[in-house]
This record gives sequence, structure tokens and C-alpha cells, in this order.
Amino acid sequence: MKVEMEHTDGEIKRLKACINDLISVLALPAIWSGQEPSQIVKTLLDVLLGMLRLNFAYARLSDSISGGTPIAMVRSAQPLTLNAQLQEIGQILNPWLTGDPHTSPLVIPNPTGEGKVSIATLRLGFQDEFGVLVVGSQRADFPTDIEMLLLRVAANQAGIGLQEAHLSSEQRRTAEKLDQRIVRRTRQLIAVNEELRKEIIEHKRADAELRESEQRYRHIFQTAGVSIWEEDFSQVTAAIDDLKAQGVRDFSQYIAAHPEFIQQAISMVKIIDVNDATVKLFEAQSKDELLVSLHKIFLPKTEEVFAGELIAIAEGRTNFESETVLQTLKGDKLAVLFTIAFPRQPAKLNSVLVSIMDITERKRADEALHKTQAELAHVTRVATLGELTASIAHEVNQPLAAIVTNGNACLRWLAGDSPNLDEARETARRIIRDGNRAGDVIGRIRTLLRKTGTEKELLDMNQAVREVVALAEDEVRRNGVALRTELTGDLPPILGDRVELEQVVLNLIMNAIEAMSAIGDRPRELVVRTQSGEVDQVCVTVQDSGIGLDPQSMGRIFDAFYTTKSQGMGMGLAISRSIVENHGGQLWAVPNEGPGATFQFTLQACSKQE
Repeated sequence: MKVEMEHTDGEIKRLKACINDLISVLALPAIWSGQEPSQIVKTLLDVLLGMLRLNFAYARLSDSISGGTPIAMVRSAQPLTLNAQLQEIGQILNPWLTGDPHTSPLVIPNPTGEGKVSIATLRLGFQDEFGVLVVGSQRADFPTDIEMLLLRVAANQAGIGLQEAHLSSEQRRTAEKLDQRIVRRTRQLIAVNEELRKEIIEHKRADAELRESEQRYRHIFQTAGVSIWEEDFSQVTAAIDDLKAQGVRDFSQYIAAHPEFIQQAISMVKIIDVNDATVKLFEAQSKDELLVSLHKIFLPKTEEVFAGELIAIAEGRTNFESETVLQTLKGDKLAVLFTIAFPRQPAKLNSVLVSIMDITERKRADEALHKTQAELAHVTRVATLGELTASIAHEVNQPLAAIVTNGNACLRWLAGDSPNLDEARETARRIIRDGNRAGDVIGRIRTLLRKTGTEKELLDMNQAVREVVALAEDEVRRNGVALRTELTGDLPPILGDRVELEQVVLNLIMNAIEAMSAIGDRPRELVVRTQSGEVDQVCVTVQDSGIGLDPQSMGRIFDAFYTTKSQGMGMGLAISRSIVENHGGQLWAVPNEGPGATFQFTLQACSKQE
């Protein structure tokens, strides 16, 4: 009976110990609550090592719970070296750490010391996802059923703790990510708000500048000294676009064939506003009188220029400028220069500025100036011909003397008993030839002395040069000048006034002759050339071997009333340059590389179609 009681007491003690161990295990979550997975496992290993009198306790956590890097830990009843021993234990236990759990107990070589140990392996986590736990003991009865129960409860508690730690970690990471996103979004919102604030400030500044600009523009528009019209061409643009859609490509040809389109387009233009200068220029009582229609100020000549404006719009040009004639509301004619600036397409041209400058007085002044220049040029031609009096007399006397001689010869051939009619006829032909020769000389002189307005025609510059050379030929011989012409064949014609251009050539030749009059130590050579210049131009060159050009007076030789001649008026070169420039050309002078100077001028050539 006593033995049975002692046996019962022992069982009760073991049962109490097991219950205490179980309570200790169940209390572990309270210890590791809020701790990291590594700390949970460390506590678990320490508790199991002492509670079950183990030789070692080893755990390996998967990367899903350890934050990306697997964690291995070991606790041993015997002292161990750290990392090297841990790695060796892991390598020894590795066959029992992977794959399906093995049935316990298993007897394996002791990874922490001598002999063999019985081990038990348990998975951590509800689905074994957190890692594995391995415990070992050299006791022969390890693990008992109660120890296995404690190990399973401990593993389950650890699994729960790891799960909670994992969820807590995920929550923290989620919270951190959320915090980071909130911080990032907050920074973005702050940046956006700052940008928005800047944009609002910039928008307010731009609005203020726009209002100021509009006020400034309106002030300039109203107070400008020239006439400014603000017009709406949107209907005109729409009509042109419709024509393009119908296949019209050449608007010059279309407008020429449909002149009624010009009238329609004029009616389509809406006048939005005009400035004060416009009201004054067109003699209106108020703006309202001018805002009605362009027909009130247009003339037939104006409509021709307006057709060019329509072509400019159709071709997409950004500006148009022309001179034309308009009329005031009282019927007075105005010569004007108007300029239009179009916005770039595809703008609808609903606000186009047209500036009109009154050039009536300038036109009158130009006409008076041209008249004065023409009279002065005529005087200069007469003066130049005066210098050629001896040469002209010689040119006329030669054919007249020949006529008298041939007339006497003709009378002799007819006075004999048997008149020689053949010789008489030949003599008569020579008389006619010399008479024509004298008539040509007189004709050239009369042409140069003629006082008429500018009459431009298609002109062969080679022929003009030949006529001038023939007129000055005796003056050339009288001054001992060797004159040579180098005239380019197939020279394109130019559009010009024959008399004025021959005056230019004659003036340059006479100046060259005079520049060589004091030369006695070298030949007096004069070369007159014609050639095709660049960009469809005709170039005429007069080159002498005279005294050359004074570098100090180079910039003044074409000035009016400047002369180096003791008896000169200083108008020849000035008038010559004016004539050339009125023909759209240029006249200039350069010193030769050797003695003398070269004067040359260029004129625009005309195509054969022109």
C-alpha cells in the first residue's frame, strides 16, 4: 500500500510539474507580445532548453517572417563558438529541416558534442510557413509523450506569436508605406499648392500686364500720328477657303477672271475701329461715318491694290504693303502707303491692323523733284554737247564736204558728150550715204537735246553704247585716246529711257577723256565694256588710264556740286547716279590696280517674255 502511495505521489508531482510547464508555455505569449520574430524564437529556445533539460534547441525562420533573410538560432547546454558552430549545426540538421516532418524520435549524431541524441522536429506556423524547430537530448526516453505535448503547445504558441509579429510587422510596414505615401502625397500637394500659388500670382501679374498692355495699345492706337484701322477679315478668309476647297489654286488668275469677287470681298470686310488720326485724315465728323464700309473711301485704282491684298491672304503671307489712292468722305484724293500685318495661319484674321500713311505731299514733292532732275539732266546734256562742239562740227563737216565733192564729180560725169551714167549713179549713191551719215549725227544730237519726260522702253545697251561712242569718236581722236569697246554678244535687253542712259555713258566717257588729258608718259587708253552681271543684270564699265581717284574724295565724287574740275559744276556724276538709281540700278567707282579708275553701273535685265 505504501509503495502504491509513493508511486501515486510521484505521478502527482510529475503531473504538477507538467501542468506548471504547460502553464509556463501558455504564458509565453505574454512575454514576447510586441517583440520581433527573432526575439520570440530566442525566448522559446531558452525556455525549452531549461524546461526539458535539452542538449540543444535549434530554430530556423523562413524569409517570409524574417524580413527577407532567413534567421537561424541555437541554444546548447554546452558552450558553443558562435557563427562557425551555428553554421555547422545547420548543415548537420539540414536533412531534417526540409521536406515533410519526420516521425519523432530520431536518433542522429550529436551536432553540439559527443555521442548521439534523440531529436524532435516541429514546424512553426499554421501552415508551417514560418520555419522549423529542432530540439535534441541524449536522454534515452526523449521525447516523452508529455514532452511532445509541451513541444507542440510551445510550437503552436510560437506560431501564434510569430503570426502576430508577422501581422504586426506587416501592419507597421503598411503603416510606414502609408505614412510614406502620405508624406509623399503631402509633399506633392504642398508642391502643387506652391505651383498653383505661383501660377495664381503669375496669372494675376499676366492679367495686370495684359490690362496695362491693352490700355497702352489702346492709347497708342488712338493717339498714333498715322491712320490705323482695325478690320475683321474672317469672312474673306472663309470665302477664300471655300474657293480652295473647290479647287482654285491660282488666285491671281481667278481674280482676273472674276472681278466681281473683289467687290464681294470689300463688302465682307468689317471695320471694327479706327483711330483719331483716321477721322481727321478722311475728313469724317466721327468714327461712325467710317465704320460703315470700305466702299466709302475706295476708288477703282484702290480695288486693283485690294486684289493684291486678297492674293496675299490666299498665299498665306504675313504682311502686305502697297501705294494706292483713296478718297476722303468729301471726295478729295489721297495718295497713301498702307501696310497690313496678318497673323499666321490658321488664324481667322478677325482682328487685322491696317496702317495708312498720307504721302500726298511727298508724291507732289517727288514729282517736283523728278521734274527738276529732268530739267537739270537736260541742262547737263546740253553742257556736255557744248563740250563736243568741235567734235560735232567735225562729224557734220565730213559728210557735208563729201556731199559737195561727190556732187561736183556727178556733174562732171554728166557734163561730157557721152555722160557716164554708171559713175554718176554711183556718185549719187555716195551723196545719199553721206547725207544719211550727216542726218544720223544731227539725229543723235537732237535726241540728246530733247526735253521730254522719262520714256522707258526695251533697250539694247550695246546699241546705246555704240551711238554714244560714235558721237564722241572725234573728241576721242582729238585728245589722242585709244578707245576700245568690248561688247558682250546676246546681251539681254533692259527697260529704260534711251536718252537718259546714253547721257550716263556719254558723261562717263567725257570724264575719262578729261582724266587722261594731262597724261603724257603713258598711253591714253579707254575701254567701254558691256557684260551680263549677276542675278539677271546688265553691267556697263568705263575704264581709263588717267590720273585716278583721290582716296580722300572717293566718298564725295557723286555728291551734287562737288567737282575737281576748275570749270565744272559738279552735277554730272550726281545726275548720272540719280538716273541709274531711278532705273533700279547702281553706279559706283573703283581705282584700278594700275593707273586710272573704273566707273561702272548695273541695270536689271528683262526676260524675253517681258
